[in-house]
Amino acid sequence: MFDMVAILGRGIQRLSAGGSWALTENLELCDTNSAHLPVRAPIDDTSPYCMIGGGEMNLRAGLELIRQHKPKIVVCAYGGRSEYLESINGPSESEVMSEMLYLKMADDPHFMDRWGGPDVRVWPRTRQLPVPSNTRQELLNIFDLALEHDSIFMQNFPNVAIVTVGVHVPRTATYVAKHLSTNPKYQSLCPVVFESEEVLLAVDRNKFAPEVEAMRNSKSFARNWEREATGISKIVRDVYGDAKPKVVAV
Repeated sequence: MFDMVAILGRGIQRLSAGGSWALTENLELCDTNSAHLPVRAPIDDTSPYCMIGGGEMNLRAGLELIRQHKPKIVVCAYGGRSEYLESINGPSESEVMSEMLYLKMADDPHFMDRWGGPDVRVWPRTRQLPVPSNTRQELLNIFDLALEHDSIFMQNFPNVAIVTVGVHVPRTATYVAKHLSTNPKYQSLCPVVFESEEVLLAVDRNKFAPEVEAMRNSKSFARNWEREATGISKIVRDVYGDAKPKVVAV
């Protein structure tokens, strides 16, 4: 059983200019620097700018882990705003995903009638650190929270479930290993990384297999996987930078 479930962020976008905020779909059209677009654009898997999003899938998988493990604490996209959100004075991704999580739990009698649900900790838009917001820092934020002696539960939360989409799992796991290897204070934690697709397949393979297969077999997945592999090599060698690589259309 897990004390904490951490649902990693994968970006938020407006559905239209001035419209409501939503989590990224399985595939996502990005800008020329592979960054999130503030306003969602139609998916085009053939475009060199189309990558894996997966914010919605992470939330669905996170809900399943919460249902199974009944953690005390849950965090969603637990980090400061990315540059594209700061530039338009947008909300934090944590605010948007946490609100969606609350709504989904409120509609599910499993949480409200049988259990009551977890304590969801939100990273507000006003809280910003003097370092870039990325996977590396999000995991540090999660680990620091897990080590805090909580005044409500009178304990910390060493057993941490971290969930993200499959293309993002290797980078996440590499950062987890790097943080545990280089920071002795985190070595009392027991983090486990879950793949969102596999969490959903375990719940109902017939229901989710078509969606998962379409995602894994997409050109966007292959495109994203190549870039992730390059990034992981840089993480291991401690030369990873925050600047996103520019996409060159061929």
